[in-house]
Amino acid sequence: MRFPKVVGTLLVAALSAPQAPIGATPKDLTESATTAVAPAASGDESFLQIVAHQDDDILFMNPDLNRQYAAPSVTVYLTGGETPGTSLGSPCAYSESRNSGARAAHARLAGVAEPTWSTTALRLAGGKTVQVDTLDQAPQIKLVFLRLHEGGDWNYPDGHNRATLDTLFTEGSGGPSHQSTLGSLPADGECDPAYAHQDYTHDELVATLTELMERFRPTVLRAQDPRVPYGYSRDPLNPADHADHIATARFAGKAALDYHGPDGSGRVILRNYRDYNVRMEPPNLPASSTKEKRKTFLAYLGPKRPGTYSGYSGAYDPEANPDEANFYADFPSRQYPRWSNGTAWAAQDGTGALNAFAVLDNRVQSWRESEAGGAWSGPVPVPGGEGLAAALGVVRDTAGLIHLFGVRLDDDRIVTVAQTAPGSWGDWTVLGNPDPVTPGFIGSPVPVLGGDGRLTVFVRNTGGGVSALGQLPDGGWPADWTDLGGTQVRDGLAATLAADGRVELFAPTRDGIGHWRQSAPGGPLVRDAAFLGPPPAGPLTASRTADGRLGLFFHQAGTGQVVTRYVRPNGSWTTTPESLGGPAGLEGVAAVTGTDGRTTVAIRNGAGGISLASQSAANRGSAAAWSDLGRLIVGAPTVALDAVGHRVVLALGPDAVLRTARQSGPGADSPFDPWQAAGS
Repeated sequence: MRFPKVVGTLLVAALSAPQAPIGATPKDLTESATTAVAPAASGDESFLQIVAHQDDDILFMNPDLNRQYAAPSVTVYLTGGETPGTSLGSPCAYSESRNSGARAAHARLAGVAEPTWSTTALRLAGGKTVQVDTLDQAPQIKLVFLRLHEGGDWNYPDGHNRATLDTLFTEGSGGPSHQSTLGSLPADGECDPAYAHQDYTHDELVATLTELMERFRPTVLRAQDPRVPYGYSRDPLNPADHADHIATARFAGKAALDYHGPDGSGRVILRNYRDYNVRMEPPNLPASSTKEKRKTFLAYLGPKRPGTYSGYSGAYDPEANPDEANFYADFPSRQYPRWSNGTAWAAQDGTGALNAFAVLDNRVQSWRESEAGGAWSGPVPVPGGEGLAAALGVVRDTAGLIHLFGVRLDDDRIVTVAQTAPGSWGDWTVLGNPDPVTPGFIGSPVPVLGGDGRLTVFVRNTGGGVSALGQLPDGGWPADWTDLGGTQVRDGLAATLAADGRVELFAPTRDGIGHWRQSAPGGPLVRDAAFLGPPPAGPLTASRTADGRLGLFFHQAGTGQVVTRYVRPNGSWTTTPESLGGPAGLEGVAAVTGTDGRTTVAIRNGAGGISLASQSAANRGSAAAWSDLGRLIVGAPTVALDAVGHRVVLALGPDAVLRTARQSGPGADSPFDPWQAAGS
């Protein structure tokens, strides 16, 4: 990662930055013969990250990244990450030094103290040659370098149609521009000739990434943020994100359209992660994770070089200062997805059967119980549900029919579909977008069923507030959205129906929690400007206790632990979040209140598995001891009640398979049966 900028010359001591990977020989870097690299074998799970620069994965996809190293993991770096005028000399020299940093960081993540790497020049079927580095002590770990010019490189001669990645993507298929690899221009310096003088058109880059997916067979694809969600910054001199980040994410997403999981199985999850703008969010990692993430970043930077510098200057990458306030110093304590899968993606239909929904293989998939506690079928594609973001809104209407809401990525419109009968679906309806000028920056849709039997869907809008669209009496939808106001609203809204029939909406904001409440059942939503508090570190979840009182659950900034605010018996809200203790978690808190009146919460914990806790008694805010259900998962879990009152925890594994754990009986103290794969 790097913002395009003018780089001043540093005062350099007699120490030169290492140019070879740790443990490598010069031959490893100059081998020009192409060598066959066997495609990955079939396995339960495999990961592939596609990023722009050599530090993007360790800064923005970590700690998720460090939980996967027992399984095959490949990171593809599109650009050389070079910058002219550094203390390391030529762009090629700086790029190769950053490659060494990437190797050092991934060796640390893999727990290899004295790593060596093997380098192969891989000739792809499309005619391009890429560098593949394999960690000898853990050969399931591979790094792939395409060495395209970085967006901040000013070496492009006029009139040659050499474009940045952003321009290359925007021009689209058949566009006139191309991107060249390092070593193609005289100003690049001395580069490895095995990878120089290669040009990529838009279509060739898409095809190359798809071929790499087919070769390495991931079940989880990770990419950066193709939609920068916020238009503000602590630093007004810097844009919201790097154009290389955005373009790389878009190329990865387009290439994924032609990849359908190992052997075409459809088992593939695409996860997008936010980049620079996470620094404007509350820290959501605990101190232990932050410390480890910083150590990995320091491994990437390399040992501190002696001399006179304005800050830390690493041997591998002297241009990134880990102590830079409001920028690099903020990244180790944060990891945020662009679209979380949410914490409420399962619901009973009118027959009492549980249904679950997720986006796999670029389409909305559904799973369904045959009966309460019975066998699951699925995944079955919801017709017309292609090309939606991972965040789905799920709600059941008064007739027992389930409605889905999502964001269609090709035009950034909110869309919805409803069941015509349990397990059957009608046509999708386009609800538009409250921000026609900058539609790509909206948040995830959150629906709620009102006391009048009509649905309302809410989204965070580009202006930093909330927009709403309410269903018409005939079941249709109006054309115009209503702006409810709000300031610096984050994604992760929560909407629920209070015991008196009024819809209540809650939103995480920069300053705390925004709150809107209907003036009367079916009436307009009115903002409660006094409802504040510390900013949540991620999405909100609303629930109701057995006696009808509302509660909110969210992760606490700085610790990641679950905290709650709730309505007291006298009708007033608590003003200070109450900690439920337990482990740190990410991406939200799933919650359900059982037939025994006790609320159960479930999270993805710091180890990547599932932890849950229940109230010690009905209508009480305190939690019983936390328990760990194990099972490494992707995204957030959900928890629901089946038709006979058993709690059911559902989660997607890194093998892109839905699994469920169901209580053996009703009541919060009933044990959970072993995990079962849902459907085929």
